[in-house]
Amino acid sequence: MDDFKSDTETLRIAEIRHRMSNAFQLLQAVTRQQLSKSEGQEAQERLGVVLRQIETVAAQQSALSEADTGNLAGFVEKIEPLWQQIGEQAGATVRVHLDAAVPFSPRASETASRILLEAVTNCVEHAFPDGRRGTIDVAVDATDAHHCQFRVADNGVGMAHERQGQGTSIIRSLASELGGVAKWSDGDGDGTVMTVDFPVNMPDEVETMKQTNV
Repeated sequence: MDDFKSDTETLRIAEIRHRMSNAFQLLQAVTRQQLSKSEGQEAQERLGVVLRQIETVAAQQSALSEADTGNLAGFVEKIEPLWQQIGEQAGATVRVHLDAAVPFSPRASETASRILLEAVTNCVEHAFPDGRRGTIDVAVDATDAHHCQFRVADNGVGMAHERQGQGTSIIRSLASELGGVAKWSDGDGDGTVMTVDFPVNMPDEVETMKQTNV
């Protein structure tokens, strides 16, 4: 019965992703059409911004569709160019290391992808204020055949007073759903390092790690 529910949920999510993909394609087509008909420079610039935002969300949804099937590596590979693009706009170079050739359950992969999205977004939004430039290193590694570790490190301004913020709370909650643990520490010199260790399947299938959040 649990397997049936899981399969049904996976199909439902896949259907939602497919509909969203179609909707974004339509939005992009309409926006490009309007852009081609625009004559004023200001209107063209504003429509260009809208089009880039639509393309960004569409790319994110496309990457998440990989995670929904248990293909976390596929998610990382698809989302990497988007992270690099967003990072560049914020003055950050995003570097990704992927070594996680282990099978994930769809739920674990989907939840894990949301952790990565939240972690990288937090770095982009908060690590490099006031024109500061730096790097964000994202590592996804299998620690053994049943466990994985995320490491997201930046050399930004640090977050000594923000470790109880909304972003960290979301990550802690998602890590808990995975039966894993999220930790934050100061980087070597500047910045912050976040690590999340978790089983590649859900806690009802693998032992739940003890949670010692820092």
